[in-house]
Amino acid sequence: MPAGAQDIPLVLQDRTFDSNNQFVYAQGGAMGGMPGMAMMMGFLGDQILVNGAPNTALPLATRAYRLRLLNGSNSRDYKLGWESGAPMVVLGTDGGLLERPVERPYVMLGPGQRVELWADFSDLSAGDEVTLQSLAFVSAEGDSLMAGGMGSMGGMGGMMGYNPQLPNGNPFPILKIRIERQEDEILTLPTAFAPIARYRLEDAVNADQPRRFALTMRNMRWQINGRSFEMEAVAPNEIVQVGTLEAWEFVNEQNPGQMMEAMGMVHPIHVHGVQFQVQERTVTAPELKAGWDSVHEGYVDDGWMDTVLVMPGEQVRVLMRFAQPGIFVYHCHNLEHEDMGMMRNYRAEA
Repeated sequence: MPAGAQDIPLVLQDRTFDSNNQFVYAQGGAMGGMPGMAMMMGFLGDQILVNGAPNTALPLATRAYRLRLLNGSNSRDYKLGWESGAPMVVLGTDGGLLERPVERPYVMLGPGQRVELWADFSDLSAGDEVTLQSLAFVSAEGDSLMAGGMGSMGGMGGMMGYNPQLPNGNPFPILKIRIERQEDEILTLPTAFAPIARYRLEDAVNADQPRRFALTMRNMRWQINGRSFEMEAVAPNEIVQVGTLEAWEFVNEQNPGQMMEAMGMVHPIHVHGVQFQVQERTVTAPELKAGWDSVHEGYVDDGWMDTVLVMPGEQVRVLMRFAQPGIFVYHCHNLEHEDMGMMRNYRAEA
């Protein structure tokens, strides 16, 4: 495996700067403007930073690299792909290496998620350039609203001063790789890593009745099963037993009748205290399948996860085993959604 200078961490963030080159987070507009809208929708910046720097260019060589990417954005989802159309070779996800490398045409990366890539530039020459970009996808979360159009709120997003210049799902370059030198060391992509013990649904204590967690908005508040965050509260259906294997289902529901986001938004769901395996994905809202179709080939559900991307109209079933007692949180990893209440406690009892 590539090591040392060939093992490169890359933290992706989107930010906005003012005329004095200072960070801008909340900016007022009509009716209070950005603070309220950003809290409900999620902050989206108009400049992409890699390891804290804009317009990033990596000077690399004609050899293989291990790229470890973290989505450190507040709410932006990335559809990672090479400009050349070459496949993405994935080595690992949140919890470490997969059993073996897998190829995807692109890779989806929600806030808080991590992915490791094998990138081999040995066939290139000094002077060549390669661009890593985020490809277009259908976010199904009010793109016309964000642009101030006549979406689910009849243009209210623009009226309230929330017009991100780079909406979620728009394409853009992330970083440029410049081949600056020739190196002759050849590394061969491993065919396998350590095996992963696979959980089975039939072994879960609730195999016939998985715990269901509905992701919704009600009265302009993000909720899980109709509840918002309470510092010490644990509902009866949020109590689990240490040592048991359970099936949990996250259902990204539509929000009919709500002034905000009637069609739903993307939610990257993060569970503390465990690593889990994705067992199944289904589309529960056929009218939102276009969004799912634009991203599902980029899911990497082959390994250990602690964060899973749930598209509008999608239901994701995960299997997890609880190893230690205590109170832990589970929440949307969209920073503003969790701050608006889309976070709950669960208690593991010995």
